[in-house]
Amino acid sequence: MTIFALFVTTYVVHPMTVPTPSMEPTILVGDRLLIDKFTLRNAFVAPIPGTPHHDLNRGDIIVFKFPNQPEVLYVKRLIGLPGETLEIRDKNVYVNGVKLDEPYKVHSDPNTYPSGSVHYFGGESRRDNFGPVTVPAGHYFMMGDNRDDSADSRYFGFLPRDHVVGRPLVVFWSYEDDRDAYLKTSPGDVLKLYAERVIYFFTRTRWNRMFRVVR
Repeated sequence: MTIFALFVTTYVVHPMTVPTPSMEPTILVGDRLLIDKFTLRNAFVAPIPGTPHHDLNRGDIIVFKFPNQPEVLYVKRLIGLPGETLEIRDKNVYVNGVKLDEPYKVHSDPNTYPSGSVHYFGGESRRDNFGPVTVPAGHYFMMGDNRDDSADSRYFGFLPRDHVVGRPLVVFWSYEDDRDAYLKTSPGDVLKLYAERVIYFFTRTRWNRMFRVVR
């Protein structure tokens, strides 16, 4: 049974807890996601006849290994495909010169920063004006739906295809965690968080998000 469970979590499905608001309102802090690792893996290698496989398309929500820290999983939306030229002008994304229609994105900051200005991410501003850049072969350009509060390809660069883990299928549980819960890593803090989740399970669970399909 242990070997079977290890096989399933390694190659088929895997749970993930979302710690930050970078994909809000699509995915909330405290959403627990079930990640499909099989269909994308099957598409990247030689697809097994009769089994499902899914190629990556613009707009897909993807779970991947953070390039600068591969043991950490990120979830973002795929915006730029290999070979495409991407540019951000005043918070609007253009691919090959055409403005993208992005009904899923939100902006929490009404200000628009020119390229080269300094804001909370520090250094040269890439948040609202960026590029143009051309996505290299075997890479993708990823962005969070919460555009003004997302560390994504504007900052860490292009995502290599071999860092892709899978696609979130459903929210299997959503709990209203504190927004800084992921920063509390000491044994005492972790124990306190688990205790709070037991005590407030019924009142802080977002029941309306249970088994919601992620897209």
